[in-house]
Amino acid sequence: MKTSVLALAITAGAAICASANADVITYWNFNNSTGNSTAGQLGTLNSTAANFGTGTVSVGPGLAFNTNSAGTANGAVGTFTGTTLSAMPADSGVTPGGALAVQGNLGGSGTVTNNGKYVQFSTSTIGYTGISFLFDTRGTGTGFSNNQVSWSNDGVNFFNAGAAYSGTPTTFFTVTRALGAGADGAATLFVRITLDGATGGGGNNRIDNVQFLGTAIPAPGSVALIGLAGLVAGRRRRN
Repeated sequence: MKTSVLALAITAGAAICASANADVITYWNFNNSTGNSTAGQLGTLNSTAANFGTGTVSVGPGLAFNTNSAGTANGAVGTFTGTTLSAMPADSGVTPGGALAVQGNLGGSGTVTNNGKYVQFSTSTIGYTGISFLFDTRGTGTGFSNNQVSWSNDGVNFFNAGAAYSGTPTTFFTVTRALGAGADGAATLFVRITLDGATGGGGNNRIDNVQFLGTAIPAPGSVALIGLAGLVAGRRRRN
């Protein structure tokens, strides 16, 4: 009986230690997309649903999703070819699909109208701590060169997560931002990528393999088993 209790407690302890590594809470790969037949025009995101977990994607005021899969794009947010750089294991061996893409978009006055606008991701982090946000990105030389990641647990008050980054390198790289303690256990956690600094209407940034990461909080019963393991082990040593 003592042996079986000890084994059970040790098993629970090992499971908790394993969960110390960050877990993927929510993930988007944007592979469900349609290319555009006109060179340089955005394709269509056929779905913004998360590929793992549950979350939403939205865009800031003045941005619109492209809904035209053939011909001239009618929106500033769509898709170009993505990457498997930070893809989850199930996607890492497949041909890269789409990536969410935002174009600068020229207004009537010749100004880039989408500077200062944002793409927003949200999910629940209940049951998780140590939250971080990760994504792959690349752009073009006239794309958004001054981009800021920020987060909020109420959708109103946003806090910057680290320094701004440039999205103009033309090969994919990974951006990772640790979020504040207020991001832990949030019923709805919002993360915005605010894009700025584009100098051309056709300049763009791509965002792919978006992930909310965190460490699962062990259930109280599991913590009790860890304590039990220590008590049993101590008793065995005394005996």
